[in-house]
Amino acid sequence: VWLDTNDIPGAWLSLDEHDNDLRQFLIGFLMSVQTLFPDMGRKVQGQLDGPELAPVQVLAYNLINELESIGKDFILVLDDFHCIHEESVYALLQEVLKHPPQFLHLVLVSRKDPSLPLSSLRALDRLTEVRTHDLRFTDSEVHAFLKLTLTHQIEKTTAMAVAKKTEGWVT
Repeated sequence: VWLDTNDIPGAWLSLDEHDNDLRQFLIGFLMSVQTLFPDMGRKVQGQLDGPELAPVQVLAYNLINELESIGKDFILVLDDFHCIHEESVYALLQEVLKHPPQFLHLVLVSRKDPSLPLSSLRALDRLTEVRTHDLRFTDSEVHAFLKLTLTHQIEKTTAMAVAKKTEGWVT
């Protein structure tokens, strides 16, 4: 829902264990971006058709150039990134993140921190993190939510009790 309401076009790729193969990961990556920009990725796609993959640095260089050539801001969400444990996939993303295409807004959704240079990305102000505590409702947000959804008035102390019991997870 969030991606659909954003002013910037976006694509979503749900990852699984099969995406631990670099070729498979790149095919999914390219196909997702091509839902927005159908002509993007032809050079990298050509490199995936051969019996052997080019070195990760070459693939990353070509991917960066093709993403840069889009010329428009877009969002790519890689969901369930915690399923990825293949070093070559991490190496590719590390290369892309060293020289990020200016139009790509990459969103990684994961249950654990990925093996990427997060501290360097923080230091360069190239990372925005949304953690579990950011997703929980505060006491006042729980109270406001309950006031909107219930048909009768709710006391603030009751809302605080609900917030404490649910730890801010109103669902």
